[in-house]
Amino acid sequence: MRAASLVFAILFALPALARADEPPRVRAASRGATPIDVDGALDEDAWSRAELASGFTERTPHPGVRAAVGTRFRVLYDASALYVGIELDLAPGESPRALSMTRDSEDIWNDDAVSVKIDARRDHRTTLGFVVSASGAQLDYLVLDNGRAFRREVDMVWESAVRVHEGRWVAELRIPAISLGLADAQGPRAIGINVSRDHNARAATYDWAAMPPEFGAFSALHYGVVEGVEIGGVGAPLAVTLYSLGAYESPESGDPADAFRGAVGADALMRIDGDVWAELTALTDFAQVDLDDALVNLDRFPLFLPERRPFFLNGLDVFDAGVPETLVPFYSRRIGLDPTGDPIPVLGGLKLYGRSGPVSFGVIDVLTDDQGDVPAANHTAARGRLALDLPSSSDGASYVGAFVVSRQPFRWDGGPLDRGPSITYGGDALVRTAEDRLELYGFASGTAVDGRLDADRDGEGFASAASIRWRGDIWQPVLSGLFVDRGYAPELGFARRPGAAQLSLEAPVIARPSGFFRRMQIGPLMQLQASDDFGRVLYGSGAVWAEVEGDAGWMASFIAEYREDVVDEDFEIVPGVTARAGTWRGVYVEAYVASPSARNPYVELFYSVSNAYFGGVLHNPYARFAASLGPFVRIDLRADVYHVMLREHDPFWTYAINGLLRVTPTTALQIDLIGRVDGENERATGLLRVRWRYAPGSDLFVVWREEVDWDATNVVVEHEVTLKMTYRFDLSL
Repeated sequence: MRAASLVFAILFALPALARADEPPRVRAASRGATPIDVDGALDEDAWSRAELASGFTERTPHPGVRAAVGTRFRVLYDASALYVGIELDLAPGESPRALSMTRDSEDIWNDDAVSVKIDARRDHRTTLGFVVSASGAQLDYLVLDNGRAFRREVDMVWESAVRVHEGRWVAELRIPAISLGLADAQGPRAIGINVSRDHNARAATYDWAAMPPEFGAFSALHYGVVEGVEIGGVGAPLAVTLYSLGAYESPESGDPADAFRGAVGADALMRIDGDVWAELTALTDFAQVDLDDALVNLDRFPLFLPERRPFFLNGLDVFDAGVPETLVPFYSRRIGLDPTGDPIPVLGGLKLYGRSGPVSFGVIDVLTDDQGDVPAANHTAARGRLALDLPSSSDGASYVGAFVVSRQPFRWDGGPLDRGPSITYGGDALVRTAEDRLELYGFASGTAVDGRLDADRDGEGFASAASIRWRGDIWQPVLSGLFVDRGYAPELGFARRPGAAQLSLEAPVIARPSGFFRRMQIGPLMQLQASDDFGRVLYGSGAVWAEVEGDAGWMASFIAEYREDVVDEDFEIVPGVTARAGTWRGVYVEAYVASPSARNPYVELFYSVSNAYFGGVLHNPYARFAASLGPFVRIDLRADVYHVMLREHDPFWTYAINGLLRVTPTTALQIDLIGRVDGENERATGLLRVRWRYAPGSDLFVVWREEVDWDATNVVVEHEVTLKMTYRFDLSL
């Protein structure tokens, strides 16, 4: 017993001791009087004066070993921007892969690419990422709480240029202070930074500041530091984006006069004082140029769809709270979109956010107009968070926070089932300790709604969540609990299953052998759900999960699970097919395999089968095929198919098919042909979108959209053509 205890202690202690190293540091240099021409040449004198940072180590496939080829970078600054110049060596005879020219696509990491990751406020939680590939393609993104949420929908303004030489390639970036959200500090400051390189020829990734694999690729806890940065002193930066829009849409009335519409609006971003920022949107049209994936939902609980609109992403990382995709007090898709995803007119919105010392805060207020049965309403959310410096953790990596969210409709008749004003309130706390490897999280929230949700729910309720996670090198257990009573109703939030309590455990054991495999893991998955009075078991499952990843980047996984699901009421799976109430038991099995993402083409295959599906059997094959046909053309096809066999119904098929044909003649011009077929809702959507970024932060969109709804007796076709133009300009007040 003592020997086992000693082994257990060593298992936990050794990784923690390894974390005690100081992060690498590099000093930035002023660009001086000579402007920097962002052309990929790095030939200005200022670059030669800047300190050189090198010493990259491998993260994949073999963590911690010295990178096989050299990578070096330097950092410059002036009053309004940060500059990063990076030189990336190649193996003899090697040319960098450059097959993607698409902006804001995650395919960029399948090419040779370099990422600059900035923790601008050094809060050890938030990453602003700027990626450029050897083709010159760009991607920017926001990562919350060290990988808890990844959002590439943000659209920051920055510049980059690339040059490819014999034996190396060079990337040069200019990132404005306004894109980083930097305060107008007095004197030099330090900024968290890491530079990561994706090397396609070896299917490898290298980092300047070593990133332990158990923390993931976006752990700001482990970034290095760039010192001596003096950005600011040029007044209050102001960025204004104007837009105009014209559209033709099939009129429901049949009157051609109702088919045309036009709109104008504006967004503005300004630093108010220090590290306090304000954003204003007026008459903004959000949802004209993008399309959600077609998805299939054959359960009785709602799906969580990602936010795509920049106004609800930029600067609002402080609003991250709750349990992702399960229990979220502020879910911005409730604003300006109806339950089907169609837009509701937004008259205007205001955001204030920033940081003062250890306190981060955010306030958002949005006014929406009447739309059919949806009344005009004012939506408000406020959040504050206090960073904590705790022993044996990174400064500010822990916090306590509070939030309040409200919705105030302007038209409400007070009927017995009508929803009037509502409020959601609560708080949360995150504690990191043991060199940031131990994470404790707690969340509590209440709601109150003036009016009733349904005949037996009044909208007054409570929810809470807690979790404990250990990020060990070998063992990474997570134990979490969740409670949502039946009356909890966050009108601007998301609660997947009210009226339930849940306990979950996963405890994978991970090995990283050298040679053929880069990672192997196996472990249990268990979940138990009970009614909110703890009187009945609603769901239970136990599974074994195994996953392997090869040195070349291929991946395979397998899950075998026993399930028991209690359905209290009949519900409709698809039109005309009902799942009966009862207790359903059985086995669920799934298998998954994927080719290396860095290779062309890329293939994913998935198959699952369950005899626990509401008294029947559910088969679910899924396949994805993606290929680049040279640097200018890419295709991406995904098919998610379901075959359902229930006792009281004939077997049926349903499916979701998503297809993309993308042509990118240049990194500034993108032409997308997108198809979505939703067999569950009997709807098909086609979208042809042309996007031209004709100036930094300024775009021209031409979008044609065709939507077909069908059933056994009728087919309805709707058309829409949209021309949208945005223009951004920057000032200093």
